[in-house]
Amino acid sequence: MLNTDGLYQHPTPRPYPFGPADVASVLDAGLAEHPERLALIDGELSWTWSELDHAVGQVARTISPGQCCWWPPGNSADKVISILATFRAGAIWLASPTDPTKICERFCSLSLQNRSQILDPYAPAVVAFTSGTTGTPKAVVHSQHTLLGPGLISVELEPPTPDERIGTPLDLGNANIFMLGPLSALLRGTTFVVMGSRYGPTLAADIATHGVTRLFAVPALAFDLLESDTVVTEQLDGLDRVILGGSGAAPELLARFATRFGVRPTLSYGMSEAPTGVVRESLDDPIGSGRGFPLPHIEIDIVSTNTALAEPGVEGEICLRPSTTGPWARTWTGTLGYLDDPERTAQLFRNGALHTGDIGRLDADGALSVIGRISDLIIRGGTNIDPTALEAAACDADFVAEACAVGISDDRLGQIVGLAVVAAPEFVGADRLDLIELAMGITEASNLPVDAIIAVSSLPRNPMGKVDRAATRSRFGPENRLS
Repeated sequence: MLNTDGLYQHPTPRPYPFGPADVASVLDAGLAEHPERLALIDGELSWTWSELDHAVGQVARTISPGQCCWWPPGNSADKVISILATFRAGAIWLASPTDPTKICERFCSLSLQNRSQILDPYAPAVVAFTSGTTGTPKAVVHSQHTLLGPGLISVELEPPTPDERIGTPLDLGNANIFMLGPLSALLRGTTFVVMGSRYGPTLAADIATHGVTRLFAVPALAFDLLESDTVVTEQLDGLDRVILGGSGAAPELLARFATRFGVRPTLSYGMSEAPTGVVRESLDDPIGSGRGFPLPHIEIDIVSTNTALAEPGVEGEICLRPSTTGPWARTWTGTLGYLDDPERTAQLFRNGALHTGDIGRLDADGALSVIGRISDLIIRGGTNIDPTALEAAACDADFVAEACAVGISDDRLGQIVGLAVVAAPEFVGADRLDLIELAMGITEASNLPVDAIIAVSSLPRNPMGKVDRAATRSRFGPENRLS
C-alpha cells in the first residue's frame, strides 16, 4: 500500500529489543555510561563521546527540520559530525556522491510541509542511491528507525570487545557505509576511525597506527593488500574481524588473505533497499563457501517464476520478510520506497515481501547462496547464461586476475556474451590471438559461450567497489567479436 507521497506504507514495526529509537539519540547511551571514552578518530584529532555530542549539537542548531542536506565527498570527522547532526535536527540526508539537490526539490518541499518539531523515527530521513551497476541509479528512501537495525543486530551477534575500533576506507557519503562504519561503532559503544585512503600501503598503515580491529572493505581492497609489495604483514596483526561486501570474492583470495594476515574475511550479502547486509557468511562453513544465514530480523523466501515458494535447493528470486519469531520479530521494515517512482516501489513490495531482484537458493538448513542478479542474466538465443559462472570459469585460467561477463545486443540472438578480462602480470601485453585462444579454452572447459573478448587493465567500479557492468559493456565494439 502506497501513501500520498508514493512511498510504501509499512505497518508500524515493533521497537528494537534494545538501543535508541532513532539515529538522533544514538549518542545518549554512551554519554550516560562513558562520556570520556574515545568516540571518533581522524588522523591526529580525536573526540570523546561528550565532545562529539557537543560538536553534533552545534551543527544541528544550524539545520531546520525537513531541510535537505548534502555533504561533499571525502571521508572526514566533519562529515561524520554533519551527517549525525542532520538526523538530530530531523532533516533529510541526501546520501549521494554528487549534489542531487535538484532532483529532490519536490520531495524536500513535501517533507517540509509535513514535518513537525517532533521527530518521527518512521518518517523519511535519508535518500540513498543504488549502485547503478545495471542501469540508472535509483533513489531509495529510508527512515531513521531502519538505519539502526544493522548496528544493533551486530551487538547481539558479535558483542563488542573493550578495545574495539571500527574503520573503513569506503565512502562515508554512501548510506550503507555510514551504517556499517560510524553508526555501528556508536551503537556498539566503541570507536570509529576515519580512513581516507584505499591505497594498499596507506590503508595498512592506517590500520596499524590507529589500532583498527574491525574493518569493512570490498574484495578489491583485500586483493590490493595481498598484492602490495610494501604492506607488512604485522601491520594487520590487530585485526580480528574483516567483513567484505559489495561483490563476491574467489575462495582462493579469501584463503590467501586468511593465511597471510591471520584473520578470515567474512562475506556479507545485502542491498541498499534492505538497507545493507541481511545475510552473513557462516564461520562454521569452509572458507569461501558462499553460503550465509539470514540476520535475525529477516526471513528469506525463494520465489520461482510462477510466484510459488521454491523448494530447498531450487533457484529463484530472493525475497525478504520481517522475522516472525524471537525478540527481533516485526522490527524490520526495509526501505520506504523509491523517490518519485510509485510504480517501481509497488513492484519492489509484493505479497508482503521485498523482492530483491537477486537469484539465490536456500539449502535444507536455511543457508542462502546468492547466484546473481536477475537483470545480469545474459539471454543468448533463448538460453539463460549466468555471468558469474562464466567469470569463475575465466578466473580458473592462471593468467586471468579478474573477469566480467556482460550481455551485448545482437540482431540475431538478442544478446551475445562479452567477456572482459584483467590479465595477471605474466599475461600483460597479450595479443588478439592469445585472447581468442583464451576464449576458446574457457568455452571448452565450462561449456559456456564467449562471443566477444577484450583485455583491460582494470574493471570499472562504482564507489562501493562493485564492478560496473554497464561501463564494462560500453567498452565492447564490433572489432572485439570472435566471429
